[in-house]
Amino acid sequence: MSKLSNLEIFRKLTKQSFPILVSQLAGISFGLLDTIMTGHTNKNDLAAVSLATSIYVIIFVGLLGVINALVPIIAKNFGSGNNTEIGEYWGQGFWVSIVLSIIGTIPLYFSEIWFYFIGNIDLDVYNKVVRYLKILIIALPAALIFRTIYNLCAALSKSRVMITVSLVSVLCKASLNYIFIYGFFKIPSLGSTGASISTMIVSWISLSIGISIIYTDNFYKQFNIRIRKPNVSKIKEILKLGLPMGGSYLVEVLTFSFMTILITREGIVAVGAHQIITNIVSVCYIVPISLGLATSSMTAQFLGARNNDIAIQIGKIGIRVTMLIAAISCIAIYYFSDKIPTVYTNDSSIRTTCSSMMFIVPFFLIVDSVQCFNSYILRAYNITALPFILQTIALGVIGLGGGWWFGFGPGRTTYQPIHNILFSGAPIGASSMWIMATSGLAISAFSLYILYKEKVIKKL
Repeated sequence: MSKLSNLEIFRKLTKQSFPILVSQLAGISFGLLDTIMTGHTNKNDLAAVSLATSIYVIIFVGLLGVINALVPIIAKNFGSGNNTEIGEYWGQGFWVSIVLSIIGTIPLYFSEIWFYFIGNIDLDVYNKVVRYLKILIIALPAALIFRTIYNLCAALSKSRVMITVSLVSVLCKASLNYIFIYGFFKIPSLGSTGASISTMIVSWISLSIGISIIYTDNFYKQFNIRIRKPNVSKIKEILKLGLPMGGSYLVEVLTFSFMTILITREGIVAVGAHQIITNIVSVCYIVPISLGLATSSMTAQFLGARNNDIAIQIGKIGIRVTMLIAAISCIAIYYFSDKIPTVYTNDSSIRTTCSSMMFIVPFFLIVDSVQCFNSYILRAYNITALPFILQTIALGVIGLGGGWWFGFGPGRTTYQPIHNILFSGAPIGASSMWIMATSGLAISAFSLYILYKEKVIKKL
């Protein structure tokens, strides 16, 4: 195939991104359900969920990024017709996920170390966070192994596993959350601890369904998918591409998790409002992730088939669709900015604080969508090391470091007049973290676009 029309590419992208979108919605709904349901119990449970999920996400997403190297590797082999290699790479991805699970267990078990960054915290919240994270030790290996199945399906443009598991997992999560958070029959109300128990159970249910499908569906038999003995050369290939990817994921999630940790110093109301806004942008973020992953997979398939022109064409259509949907999301959030916080909590102080910080969300979404998409499209071309460096500077130094400087450090006095104009009624630390995070993302988005233009478009 030498050429595709823009409409054909658009149809292929939407068809491939839809199941990814559904599965991303399912994943994000876990945190959404935990936040909303604990938000209607008490402030301590809401704060515990906010802190615990922020810590868990640091660990999980960093490890997850390494496994995501399977997408461009498998997609290129699929595009070039090397079907036997696909099953081989999946098997090596399984061993990588096992090792990563063992590594991830350490910071989850010794979770007390995270509180050196948080500072003084209510003892009840502290105990709830520790329990939450230790329960998720059991969930981590299931979640990471399932991600190898998820990446296999994404790379092969197959949707059945993602949609089936997503729908089942959301239903199970909502039901189990209700039982364990609020109590049911002889099961007592467990609050935030109940939320982590339900996540643990659902993680293993999802993995069981995923394995069942790929071993019974005739489509996957052509790839001879099975767990093989470790192959050092293939594991090295996965790690060479995956470690910088995991680093990029880690930098981004560290930025926002440490935002939560710093904002905790301003009290439970501030961290509750911050968690609500984080959930809002996380829900919107799934669209550029879905489009980015679908575009990256399609691009890698055509690169494997040695059709570079269509690969470039796919990238151009993908970024246009991403920008359009981001603009629509921004308009919707701006229009409903006063009503959205009421969905999350019945606490008036948290709602008021959240509403006063909603100003920054549309700007954040635009730059976040662009930088997300650009990072995914670069991965299709195996460009991961330099994006990791650029994102570290933009998000870690400018975003997180700048947010601390102006909100909690020496620059607080300089930033105060801006805060009074844009975020009156919000904690100054929280507002500075969000405005500098937006600035860092804008720099990251621009830098990654220039990198894509110089390293890919001009060379091809």
